[in-house]
Amino acid sequence: MSQIHAPFRRLLAHGLQAVVVATVAVAVAGALIVPGGARAQGNALFVPVPALDPPLLRFTWTPAELTEACADAELKANAALKALVAIPDASRTFSNTVVALDRAVASYQEVAGRVMFMKDIHPDAAVRDVAAACEERSGKFMVALSARQDVYQAMQGWQTNEGSRLRLDNEDARLVDLTMRDFKRNGLLLSDADRQKLIKLRSRITELQTRYSKTLNDDKTTLSFSKDDLLGLPDDFIAAHEDKKMKPGRYTLTTKYPDYYPVMEGAKKDATRQKMEKAFMNRGGAKNPKLLDEAVGLRNQAAKLLGYATHADYVAEDRMAQNAATVAAFLARMQEGLKPALEKDRQKMLALKVKDESGAKVINAWDWRYYMNQIKRTEHAINDDEVRSWFPADKVMSGMFRVYETVLGITLNPVKKAPVWAEGVTLYEVTDTATKRLLARFYVDLFPREGKYGHAAEFTLSPGQATADGRGYRVPMCALVMNVQPPVDGVASFLSMSEVETLFHEFGHVMHESLTVARHPSQAGTRTALDFVEAPSQMLENWAYEPDVLALISEDPTNPDKSMPAALAEKLKKARKYNAGVHSSRQVFLATFDQRIHTSARVDSDAIAKKTWAEVLAFPEDKAGHFAGTFGHMMGGYDGGYYGYLWSEVFAADMWTRFQKEGVMNPVVGRAYRDKVIARGRTVEPDALLRDFLGRAANETAFLEVLGIQPGPAPAPAPAPAPVK
Repeated sequence: MSQIHAPFRRLLAHGLQAVVVATVAVAVAGALIVPGGARAQGNALFVPVPALDPPLLRFTWTPAELTEACADAELKANAALKALVAIPDASRTFSNTVVALDRAVASYQEVAGRVMFMKDIHPDAAVRDVAAACEERSGKFMVALSARQDVYQAMQGWQTNEGSRLRLDNEDARLVDLTMRDFKRNGLLLSDADRQKLIKLRSRITELQTRYSKTLNDDKTTLSFSKDDLLGLPDDFIAAHEDKKMKPGRYTLTTKYPDYYPVMEGAKKDATRQKMEKAFMNRGGAKNPKLLDEAVGLRNQAAKLLGYATHADYVAEDRMAQNAATVAAFLARMQEGLKPALEKDRQKMLALKVKDESGAKVINAWDWRYYMNQIKRTEHAINDDEVRSWFPADKVMSGMFRVYETVLGITLNPVKKAPVWAEGVTLYEVTDTATKRLLARFYVDLFPREGKYGHAAEFTLSPGQATADGRGYRVPMCALVMNVQPPVDGVASFLSMSEVETLFHEFGHVMHESLTVARHPSQAGTRTALDFVEAPSQMLENWAYEPDVLALISEDPTNPDKSMPAALAEKLKKARKYNAGVHSSRQVFLATFDQRIHTSARVDSDAIAKKTWAEVLAFPEDKAGHFAGTFGHMMGGYDGGYYGYLWSEVFAADMWTRFQKEGVMNPVVGRAYRDKVIARGRTVEPDALLRDFLGRAANETAFLEVLGIQPGPAPAPAPAPAPVK
């Protein structure tokens, strides 16, 4: 998981259909596409058309230029909408109204999104600050746009006239249905007074989300340790953190992931881990929990105004789950089923801790990562530091590319002399291996920098889309942003197994974005139901543990010509779910916390987080920590929807069964996966994608087997959503 996205990024991902939350005939990229009419028949569907490049990303901004670009995007969007609204109803067509609206919104989002991306990657703090301000401004603009009565009336005017007699194919009809449904979700059926209340609520929420996110990105906490404090950590890690500005023997670490995880998993001293955990859980300071509390209250008010019982119900309506009750039942089922595995993990950890600390009776919140790592070492003979030495970053990248190329029928090459914003960033292009057609471009930014987005994510820069006349296809562009340990003094960067898995996952999002064939930008790539969007990438994580793949992405530390031996590869595969009890229970905690705060009118998120942690995992926390101020997903687009990570794992496991049966590197299955799942975006619902790929309805069986949970009675299906009016 990826850890995505910033507040407005969810709007970017889903267009007008997702102004506050996210939004079967499929065109083939390169096919002749005629929006709003009967599709060409027979071979005409496959007539090649030009593949058009998206514009390269601009990053040479001054703060003033960035501010101007943000404002200019609004002016152009308003001009396009003004022209759309001015069309007489009798003259409205699918192209000049429905498609024009979709393109106007997408064009604005593309320009504004590229400006806002600077907040996450730009080396200049002044530029990042202006980009953050643009994110807040753009969020408010989209809130106002979503509530424009004149635009809604234009759509109604088309429906009453041409729309009442025009036969649309499935993809175009779906665009209409989703657009009209989300006008309702955005308050267009409310009175003028209530609609203004909704705009005010959502504008304030946007402000709160931006401030919360910026606090986390700007965190500059550093911790000083002696070498003895860092006992258990690799020598090269310790050497890389020597602080030459301080007296000899002092080492400075941050709370960023490349420092946090090695300490929590490898530092032998309890006090060292507790010090890091306390700092990590206070990155949001005293303000962030209060910002979250206010946002939760405002979200509830907005949901009530729209006629929903809770914000969680509002969020679930346009997703696979459809309502909060279905989510609650799923999480309760998972929590109960995982209890035996969690208790087994707890007892194993405690047995190891007693050896370190005579009389120990509890596993604390700063203990579990360390002792689960020790279990991996003792039970599976896997040393994470030694495993890391097999994964030089360049080898992992090149090997991963070969895997995706083979399975998906594509070719990946760097774009020579492409301008980039920082050392180590690379632009690549994706082409279809058989036809040599350009399919997409994407950037890769692997290493941490001050002020850079601190997690791992795929950022959409340009969605795929057909040209207005249907005679060309503008290919998508995105960026993969990660934070792995950088090269130091000429020594190569190496990845942990966890980072390798994350890389495969996030690159799966890149492929989902890049291989789209949807003609409308609001339905392209990763713009699918947010409780399904992680499933394609979660499924692709499996390749990182296949012995044949490990041979491609690894290198013997003593002999670069050799790859990982089969015995070690098999160990890694067998140990993959060694921590399923703790890991999946933590996911239940995160999702349950999210559901609890978003099914309440007013909350103390800090208190609810502590209570939920104690109930689900029961590892005592440092009382000075404030998790609620650090959970960026709650202010970054996953509010009310974090359950989607665990929910989508169900479908990821089920899709993987076909590869297991027919061959994990089977290009025939890979091409079916490309065409039937990731290429189609949101042109059809996830249930239909899954049925098409699997040849049957999806189910929980494979997922439960992975977790060691005995399948119970099949859950009742969610009630059908109300028809769009």
